[in-house]
Amino acid sequence: MTSILATIARVLSLAACAAFYAATANAQGAYPNKPIRLIVPWAPGGTSDTPWRIVGPRLSEALGQQVVIENKPGAASTIGAAMAAAARPDGYTLLGTSNVHVLSANVYKNLPYHAIDDFVPIGQIAQTCSLLVVHPSLPVTTAREFVAYAKANPGKIDFASTGNGSGQHLFMAQFASMTGISLIHIPYKSVGQAVTELLSGQVKAAIPGLSVVSQHVKEGRLRALGVTCMQRSRFMPDVPTLSEAAVPGFDATLREGLMAPKGVPPEIIARLERELKKVMDLPDVQARIVGTTNEPAFASSDQFAATLKSEYAKWQKLVKDLAIQPE
Repeated sequence: MTSILATIARVLSLAACAAFYAATANAQGAYPNKPIRLIVPWAPGGTSDTPWRIVGPRLSEALGQQVVIENKPGAASTIGAAMAAAARPDGYTLLGTSNVHVLSANVYKNLPYHAIDDFVPIGQIAQTCSLLVVHPSLPVTTAREFVAYAKANPGKIDFASTGNGSGQHLFMAQFASMTGISLIHIPYKSVGQAVTELLSGQVKAAIPGLSVVSQHVKEGRLRALGVTCMQRSRFMPDVPTLSEAAVPGFDATLREGLMAPKGVPPEIIARLERELKKVMDLPDVQARIVGTTNEPAFASSDQFAATLKSEYAKWQKLVKDLAIQPE
């Protein structure tokens, strides 16, 4: 009983603090009246980082205040997310993340935040497919051949990822689960390191972001077997989806979006959503995002929230069924 009362007291205290900070922010004048910190929980240059390099400056122009991007990579985005969750809910700290936010939250236990309950989605900005690729030394040319080879050689194919709980890890785990194959997971600290090892043949397969490996595929250094989205990618229209090639219903789309800590006043969320949509409607922004091999795909706060809740439940089941643990 005592622990329950203590928990309730803590919750009430946090709620009171949130209300105080929100009131303080409102009292300081119209939002925004100082620079905004945009935490991106990925290393610079990755699939989920590059769209913010395009959107961030234009959002600065729209809001009349500088949006400062801070990369805080590590632990499959949970380090940056924890920093954002702990920030004052005044609209001056935002989180530019992807749906890996809800994937990794199911892997890492005892996080100081809840991936759904402690954040307010502002809007989605882009989405992209990942790509199942193999080193040319692997004797397969299609996803079906890959599955057949893996079944004939259980536990002998290793795959690279950017760490336990990362999108690359869980996307491949989902593929392996749905096809009934056994693979060896080799986690790396960065996408650059993972791709380097893949190109050298040290590992034989991976599901990185399409933008990360598309050029290597075109140069023949890697072989593409399928994209993870439900529709073919405009960037590689000749590569089938994994759903059509081997696993009906397979879908692992990477979605990037903007979030804020829970407690940010609704009017600030609404303002950010409006300005974000205006930025995403700009033809030059869309063209530049396409140039990074991402697909411009704005979704409203409510739509992005629904997507994240659905994704959270989906990956929660996979992590539980496979007993996936962090490193």
